[in-house]
Amino acid sequence: MDVHAPHQPIHGVKDFFLHLLTITVGLLIAVGIEGCVALHHEHTLVKEARASLHEEIEHNAKSMTDAVKKIAQEKTAIQNDIDALTKIMEQPKNKSFQNADIKVDFNMEGINEAAWKTAQATGALAYMPHQEVQRYTDIYEAHHTFLTQQDKLLEDEAKFLGVMAKTNFGHGDITPEQTSAALEPLGVWLAHLSYLNLTAKLCLMSNQAFLEGKDAPSELHEDLSGK
Repeated sequence: MDVHAPHQPIHGVKDFFLHLLTITVGLLIAVGIEGCVALHHEHTLVKEARASLHEEIEHNAKSMTDAVKKIAQEKTAIQNDIDALTKIMEQPKNKSFQNADIKVDFNMEGINEAAWKTAQATGALAYMPHQEVQRYTDIYEAHHTFLTQQDKLLEDEAKFLGVMAKTNFGHGDITPEQTSAALEPLGVWLAHLSYLNLTAKLCLMSNQAFLEGKDAPSELHEDLSGK
C-alpha cells in the first residue's frame, strides 16, 4: 500500500482537507479490500479443513467398526488359550487336554490423521470456534490413545513367544511349569486387549457422535472379570 503526496500545490485549508479526505478514504478502501481478501482466505481455509476432517473421521469410524469386531475375536482366542492351559495345569496327566490348539495372533488397525495434521499446520484451527476445535482435539486424542495401546500388543506377543522359546513350549507334553510360565503373559495380553477394546469403542462412539451431530460419550467401562 503506497501513499503519495498530492501532485498539485495545496491552496488553502479547503484544499488541504480535501486532499486529507481523499487520502483517508483511499486508505480505508485499501484496508477494507485487504480485510475482505484475508477474510475470504480464512473462510476458504476453514471450509476445506472441515470437509477434510469430516471425511477423515468418517473413514476412521469405519476402521474402528472393523477394529471392535477383530478385538472381540482376539479376546476370545486368548481366553480360550488361557482356559486350555489352565486345564492342563490343573490336570497335567489328562492326555485329552494336551491336544489343545494354542493360537496367538492380532491385527494392527491404522487410523488416518493427515487432515488433522494439515489443519494444525495451515492454522485453520485458529479460525474455528474453541468448542469446535476442542471436539476435534478430543476425537484425535482418543485415536492416539488407541494407537498407543495397540502398540503394547506387539510387546505382549514378543514376551509370549519368548516364554515359548525359553521353556521349549509345544515340544512334547506341556508341563505345569510351562503352562504357569505361559499364563502370565497371556493374562497381560488379555488385559491389554480389554483396554484396547474400550479405547476402540470410545473412538467409534466419538466418531459416530460427531458425524451425527450428537454429544460424544464422556466415559466407558470394561468388565475385566470375564463374566
